[in-house]
Amino acid sequence: MDKKQILQSFQIGFTYIGTVVGAGFASGQEILKFFTIHGDRAYIAILLSTFLFAWVGTKMLLLGARLQASSYRQLTSYLFGDKLAALIDLFMMVMLFGVTVAMLAGVGALFHENLKVPFQLGVLLTMGVTYLTINRGIPGLLAANSIIVPLMLSLICFIFIKTAITPSAHTEFADSRHESLSWLASGVSYAAFNLGLAVSVLVPLGNEIKDRKSLMAGGIIGAAGLGGMLLGAHYAMSERMPGILEFEVPMAQITATYGIPLQVLFVLALWGEIFSTLIANVYGLGSQLSSPRHPDNNSLVTVLILTSAFFVSQVGFSNIVTYLYPVFGYLSFLLLIFLLWPRTALPRRHP
Repeated sequence: MDKKQILQSFQIGFTYIGTVVGAGFASGQEILKFFTIHGDRAYIAILLSTFLFAWVGTKMLLLGARLQASSYRQLTSYLFGDKLAALIDLFMMVMLFGVTVAMLAGVGALFHENLKVPFQLGVLLTMGVTYLTINRGIPGLLAANSIIVPLMLSLICFIFIKTAITPSAHTEFADSRHESLSWLASGVSYAAFNLGLAVSVLVPLGNEIKDRKSLMAGGIIGAAGLGGMLLGAHYAMSERMPGILEFEVPMAQITATYGIPLQVLFVLALWGEIFSTLIANVYGLGSQLSSPRHPDNNSLVTVLILTSAFFVSQVGFSNIVTYLYPVFGYLSFLLLIFLLWPRTALPRRHP
């Protein structure tokens, strides 16, 4: 691989990571509920999720290039046929909008609780940065995640190292509700749910880059980064079990023990993770709603999405999203099965 391909690979990998992680990951709640609760078996579940992230994520990138897909609509049509794909596309748009609302509500709360900035001002500032980033298209997403993701990776590495060298207060913990093979279901469902959200960015990203070597390497880099972050965060929380279960934002509780500078860094990283998910969702939703024949309307579509999400976030739509997430998880399982189902090879459309 030449220097350009290596750079592209890391940009793809960072964008993949930034698309998957979000407020739930940064707070530690997702990791706690999907993995840490299972004790030592969590490490196997994380490795399983990492494998699926590498396999399916890379497949999405390559299919995006092979189908010349400007949005995930071409992928769902290929997998499910036009009639069923129309229903799936509608549901995915509702979910992307719902997660967009949840991210805006989350960033407003983050500004208000940690920086004493009014909720609405925090949301409006983030909306402005989001619009400027998305207005640049795929290059904007690549550039933003090239800054945000290294910060997130550095923070997780630091927390992991500090936890490893600090005397542990860990006690044996066992929860009878999470025996047998429930850890296996957690590993698969975590990957399926997040890949379902990531498809809106990975498919058009594959079409944008096109280079097969860069896409394959980028998919593996992204999966490895996600797996490493999951392992680091899980280890840090597992060393504080079962007491860490009492906190709504367990990662914040961990960083609070290491002083104010790390707390500030955590707030910045949390904003970055929310922002990376926000731009991924708005871009994916905009690519679905915009007409390829009228690219000048893309900016207007982005403004309409953000404005609508701003108003809905004021009335607590994030609560509705909480109930929709499990339903979306089932749809993601369906997408995962269809992606992995053996089928006739797709003819190459690029030299």
